[in-house]
Amino acid sequence: MKRITLSICCLIAIGLHLNACRVAQVLSTQYSQNIASATYGTEANHPGINDGNLETLATLPAQNERNFIVRFAEIHPVRKIVIHNGNLFRFEMDYLDDETGEWETFDTVIQRRNIGDERAQAEFVFDRLDFQTKMIRVHVTRTVDDVIVNKILAEPGDKVIDQRKTLAGRYFPHYRIMQPAIAQIREIEIYHLAENN
Repeated sequence: MKRITLSICCLIAIGLHLNACRVAQVLSTQYSQNIASATYGTEANHPGINDGNLETLATLPAQNERNFIVRFAEIHPVRKIVIHNGNLFRFEMDYLDDETGEWETFDTVIQRRNIGDERAQAEFVFDRLDFQTKMIRVHVTRTVDDVIVNKILAEPGDKVIDQRKTLAGRYFPHYRIMQPAIAQIREIEIYHLAENN
């Protein structure tokens, strides 16, 4: 009797294990190929951002406005984006709304502080996205290489971060100005859900 009970328990356990593996496979998210890749006709304002090589750096000049832009050949659904970072610290992720023609921000990012010996967080992952677009923009607001300086007077073209009245506990009105550096991204990957065949 014990052998029959043990055999039934083993069969039930094996059956549950096989069903659990199948359920996990069905429930796991399957993504498409990287549609940001230049091989799919996707264009970027710097070819290093979507060339498939993590060793190349896509760079933008040290200006107040720094935008990495990826343009698809046609409108695509977007479910996941991975950015292999160079030196970004703060940035906004935007997509172009085809109906309004306006940029819509879907995430604002500030780098984690606890990144060990690294200068910049190596990777940012945005998943559970659900929109359709023809263009993605990474709007850089700060890099780890940008420098903040104090100035008594702001000049035209300065990017004012803050205006303060004291310095070291004494009355000293001044502006905190960001001097931008070159912005760098190694690669961007963009995915939609894989089609079931």
